[in-house]
Amino acid sequence: MTARLPRLQALIAFPAQTGRRLHSKTMMHPKSFVHGLPSLLALGLFAAGIPAAAASAATAVDPAIAAYEPRSVKPAKDAGYVLPDGSLQIVEYSEMEGVVTALDGLFAKSHPGIRFKTANADNLGVIYCLTFDATAVAPLAWEVPGGLAYAAYVHGEPFGIRIAHASLNPDAKVSPLAVIVNKSNPVKSLKADQVAHIFTEGGRKRDIDHWNQAGLDAPWATRQIHPCGLPWTDQYKTEDTGYPDLFAKMMGGNQPVWNYDSSSSYAAVVRKVAEDPEAIGIAALNRVTDGVRVVPIASGWAAPSQGSAEDIVSGRYPYNRYIYIYVRRASGKPLDPFIAEYLRLALSREGQEAIAAEAHGYLPLNVDEARAELTKLQ
Repeated sequence: MTARLPRLQALIAFPAQTGRRLHSKTMMHPKSFVHGLPSLLALGLFAAGIPAAAASAATAVDPAIAAYEPRSVKPAKDAGYVLPDGSLQIVEYSEMEGVVTALDGLFAKSHPGIRFKTANADNLGVIYCLTFDATAVAPLAWEVPGGLAYAAYVHGEPFGIRIAHASLNPDAKVSPLAVIVNKSNPVKSLKADQVAHIFTEGGRKRDIDHWNQAGLDAPWATRQIHPCGLPWTDQYKTEDTGYPDLFAKMMGGNQPVWNYDSSSSYAAVVRKVAEDPEAIGIAALNRVTDGVRVVPIASGWAAPSQGSAEDIVSGRYPYNRYIYIYVRRASGKPLDPFIAEYLRLALSREGQEAIAAEAHGYLPLNVDEARAELTKLQ
């Protein structure tokens, strides 16, 4: 059984907050942490994961994304992620093992003599390893917040690069979110700001608490809306630790309405909506069943979207999410050339093709996104 770890914000806090959370023995020197990693794996701190079979063919990569042109680079000899045998360690979120394996293979092929060794962890374990230089890069399934003690060790805020969109594959743990209703509910579509006023209160417009305010006529007009989803704070058990931050972004940072009903799993949310005609829920798009209906969502001037692969890749779907690679970068200093080269590969046409072909089916970046992430490396 995998050991359950505290939330990242609690474990890697500012020094004043660490007294009761971190034992001094856990604050290892980077080299000590690297060499002690097998013991941590044996103790159950990290959990290995094997990707499931892909449910569909890989999404085509935009041919406008630049092809990879290798540059000669070498890792710093004193880097904490360089193991005694000369291989380079990468500790990845277990869900992204296949992605990292594919990128490592491409990199090693174009840079003879480079060897990688990988280990699995949860998101918390990955960022812990990056903090202490125990991993060359940190492949993660969520956006790391700033303001952590991480900055005190690295002398810079977390620096992440988007490498792909989330997946629609039912076996993937990272999927875009969806707004769902009971199959009997006739609502045709909603605007993103309407969704925010259904689930939260405190915005400039009045809250939407009855279905007539969402455009429905009798007999739905007088029926109260029953919103539900995962817990909106990280103080409660949930299957998706990234949900609270995503919820805050979706809703403009406002508090949930008084009757927001939270469950620990997306399956429970889907069941509630399937059983309650007045319910509306937020669930992972790849966990939706035939018992509910995905509501098309409009954002800005874009047409309503139900989150097709095409709409997600193009940026038209408003409740998209990404997978990332985070790296160490001190404020005011250039990125390590070796690390920058690895990221250049991930953002190249070949790198995106390898990610899209991986079993979990992560969707590739579009050309504008790939170029925007490459600009960050300069």
